[in-house]
Amino acid sequence: MSTTKIPARSEVQLADTWSVEVLYDSISAWEADFDTIDAKLAPLADSKGSLSSPEALAAFYTQEDELDRLLGRVYCYAHLRHDEDTADPTNQSNDGKIRAKYAQVMAGLAWTEPELLGLPDGTLEAWMKEDCLAPFRYQIEKLLRHKAHTLSEAEETLMSKASPILQAPSSIFSMLNNADIRFNPVKDENGDEQEMSHGRYVKFLESSDRTVRKAAFDSMYDTFGAHRNTLATTLGTKVKAHNFNADVRGFQSARHAALHQNFIPETIYDALIEATHDALPIYYDYMKLRASALGLEKLDMYDMYVPMVADAQMEISFDQAREWILESCKPLGDEYCAALKGAFDDRWIDRYENHGKRSGAYSSGCYESYPYILMNYSGKLDDVFTLTHELGHSMHSYLANQNQSSRFANYTIFVAEIASTLNEALLLDYLLKTQPDPSLQAYLLNHLCDSFKGTVYRQTMFAEFEHMIHDMDAKQQPLTSDHLGQEYGKLNQLFYGPTVVPDEQIQLEWSRIPHFYYNFYVYQYATSFCASQVLVKDVLAGKVDDYLNMLRSGGSGDSLGLVQQAGVDLSDASNFRSAFETFQATVAKLGQAITT
Repeated sequence: MSTTKIPARSEVQLADTWSVEVLYDSISAWEADFDTIDAKLAPLADSKGSLSSPEALAAFYTQEDELDRLLGRVYCYAHLRHDEDTADPTNQSNDGKIRAKYAQVMAGLAWTEPELLGLPDGTLEAWMKEDCLAPFRYQIEKLLRHKAHTLSEAEETLMSKASPILQAPSSIFSMLNNADIRFNPVKDENGDEQEMSHGRYVKFLESSDRTVRKAAFDSMYDTFGAHRNTLATTLGTKVKAHNFNADVRGFQSARHAALHQNFIPETIYDALIEATHDALPIYYDYMKLRASALGLEKLDMYDMYVPMVADAQMEISFDQAREWILESCKPLGDEYCAALKGAFDDRWIDRYENHGKRSGAYSSGCYESYPYILMNYSGKLDDVFTLTHELGHSMHSYLANQNQSSRFANYTIFVAEIASTLNEALLLDYLLKTQPDPSLQAYLLNHLCDSFKGTVYRQTMFAEFEHMIHDMDAKQQPLTSDHLGQEYGKLNQLFYGPTVVPDEQIQLEWSRIPHFYYNFYVYQYATSFCASQVLVKDVLAGKVDDYLNMLRSGGSGDSLGLVQQAGVDLSDASNFRSAFETFQATVAKLGQAITT
């Protein structure tokens, strides 16, 4: 038998890794900057009680920005090194050090908002008119809107000091999920035993051999099932932390608290779920089509990733992915594409899987770094879409950093996922126009359908489950593995419909989803996808300025307002309906393509 080995980090070619040495060329250089954090914090801490004029506040904010930039550099390097090899003890130690230091800094500055909000009514409103505070006006506006949920100085300090404890469930899950989990090997189509990992899981599920798909599914859930009680406790504790934070800050619920951070009304969350429920019959039709294309009477959950057009499966080199992405993004203009080329030339991207590397994919960086990308590229078409997705995030960061101050460059996830999914839409459009092979055309239509499946339906199901379990905890209902599994199983059956008869182990899926620790994060994938389906039509028609201005704006305005200025009003439910109409039309085209 032959076995394909996953390389150690030391065996990965330099050209295939991200250039984090641009931030620090050695651990000692990183430690030197780490050791200056306290000195940068001291004058800010000493300002307590003296923020009594617009000039004093402007000086404080300026010094605070300098500290934030330093923390950003130090944190960015440590967390990137940690994620490239989570099992490395030095990486673990440095990541832990900076996280603890962050908590210490936050605790040291926890007095700031209570002191400012304790000023006489109307004071901050008057100060905002002063020229010295012009760069910080939006910051003060946001502060005033959070006033009702800001605690006393002593309470804010206590909450900051408790932050590492409240974050502990996420850290525990991450360590188990990325460093300690080991799966049973899987036999491939040739009967050869292959190592199983997070990075290889979807690849196995894409196999045309159903026994391989089932073996990978069993390997995943047998492993997580063995830890189900621990993971229920971990997730349940995180839910309690979210509810605790909401309660002490006077929010109606954890969801209310989470959405208030970006001033998103809960009505958008509810409207998304309602619109998705209304559109479930379209999804059921897609499941029927999938079953028919695969020659199955009924589907299982491990049948969701195998392409419906088997002969269109492709092994795509990273260089080919690069060419396609650069060409597909040309409608966004020369400035965008020149910077995008730099992402490849300057090694923003950590490309391939290695032992201990964090699973999944993300874009991350700081104000003074490249917007780096972590992924585990395996040569599938979906990997190309993942890459352009993360490049959408990175280009958003690049343009925001070029056009905003460090305080307002960071954008919310609500806006971020528009940039990423619009890039995917551009790639899809490009490939449909340039790859005439009928089987590939069908494959691409299948990909778009699966994007709706994964980004709208699946994420909305996650969002509904997330709201459900927080509500259960708030009502003192226990979040045991059995309860979580029962509720998840019922919701999964509702969403996937009568054509899917899932293996009972799908009730354990909640145990392996990192996003359930992120605090009402996933719904934004679905809202953003719907928005990008509208905006891409404008971009392809040559109307790019409003969209690029949204990217350049970073976090300098309210999320809903920025998206509205780009051309989409997400408070209007017709955007959701329009997206589902696109899905319905695509399902119909796919049905025609695979039957001709």
